[in-house]
Formats: sequence, structure tokens, C-alpha cells
Amino acid sequence: MIPLREQEYIRQRFASELTGKVRIDYFTQRASRLYVPGREECPYCEDTRQMLEELAALTDKINLSVYELSEAREEAARMGVDKVPGIVLRGPANRPVTFYGIPAGNEFPGFVETIVDASKGQVELARESGKQLRKLKKTVSVTVFVTPTCPHCPGVARAAYRLGMASPHIRATVVEASEFPRLAQRYGIRAVPTAVLDDRMVVTGAMNEATLLEQVLKAAEEGALASGAAQAGAATATGGSGEPAAPTRGGRLILP
Repeated sequence: MIPLREQEYIRQRFASELTGKVRIDYFTQRASRLYVPGREECPYCEDTRQMLEELAALTDKINLSVYELSEAREEAARMGVDKVPGIVLRGPANRPVTFYGIPAGNEFPGFVETIVDASKGQVELARESGKQLRKLKKTVSVTVFVTPTCPHCPGVARAAYRLGMASPHIRATVVEASEFPRLAQRYGIRAVPTAVLDDRMVVTGAMNEATLLEQVLKAAEEGALASGAAQAGAATATGGSGEPAAPTRGGRLILP
């Protein structure tokens, strides 16, 4: 799944930059030969598992646990996972972040960076961002919709994850929109990146860490009044077909 040359590059990065243990809990679904009413197949589950196993094999500091979602409802509920493929990643600080889908294409380098960040136990934000973040006293969910080919998405996904690892009051989740078209339709996602805050505020477009934090604080301060849609920076239109693209292999993984 990950080309051998890129595996060696990641191995060296992990050896020099991972400082603490990282736990990855992966929720998947076995392929079924029988038609089961109401069950949707997961075309990316096996690819995602292979990618995570290859990453875990590059260092002894990643502890990967794999669960069949239908057989691990208690663990899934405890971690807030309700879809597959579902990845929960956490480091020594035990502030989990979640990715739904396969973190491939433009999202793959950011996923590797998030593993490195998680291993450090703490995230160093800009001084002003850290000061503003300390004002947050209530929990806010931040869900960022992305696609593998979107050039603007990795920055927003990384910003959400860094804020989630820096504060116990932010629950950060990234969703690969083309793999979950119904969820994207529920929020009216027509372009990515789009951040959904507390299921009410929808902000589309590229945002840096400070801008996303500003939106998070707005959602927390205004509560139920913080609703509606807004446009931030540049965005990439989604395909609009409502169907995920066909699974691809190693060429979908892009290294920095």
C-alpha cells in the first residue's frame, strides 16, 4: 500500500521524531458474500487496514488495535465511533482525534504529521492561539469534511487535530466526504474543506489554526444561536455524484 521508498522515509521520521507511544484503534467491517438488508459494504476498509498495519510496522511506538465494528459495540461507543472505516488516534495526553475513511491522497502526509504530534503529548500553538484557546470552557465538536484530491483540505484537517490535541474541550473529527455521501448531504456539503461546528455552524473554505479557533470560540459563545453557513478561504467543489470513487492503491498516498 505504501511504496517501499516512502516507508523508509517514514521509518526514519518516526525514529527521530516520535517521543511517546501512540495508540491507533481501527474499526472495520468484514466483506460479506451474502446480501444483508440494511448493510452497506465498506470498499475502503481492507485498504485502510493494510495502510495502518504498514505504518505500525515502521515503529515500535505505534500500538494498533483492530476491531470488527459489529462485534465491538462497547469499545466503539466509548470512543464515539459509529461508521467504518473509523480510526481513533491518541498519544500520551489521551486526547483522541478521529478520521472516518482512508487518509490517502493529500490527507496522508497530514495523517503522518498527526501521529508525530500525538506522540509528543502536547501541541505547541502560536502564543495568541494558546491564549485564546484557554478561554474555551465548554466542549465543541469540530468535524472537517475533506477529499483526497483537495489541495486546501489538509491544512484545515491539521488545524482541527492540533486544536483537539491541545484542548480537552475540542472533539476533532475528519471525514472523507466521498466515502460518506449521505453524511455530506445531511450538512449540505458542496465544497471542501468544510468545517461543521457542534452540528450547527457550517464554515466552508481554507482556514488556518487561528481562524478555525475563532470559529470554535464563536460556536461556544453563541451556543444555539451559532447556526448557519459561512465562507472562509478557498475551497474545492465536490463531485456532486453522491457516490464514493473507486478504491485505489499505493498511488493514492502522497508524501511531503
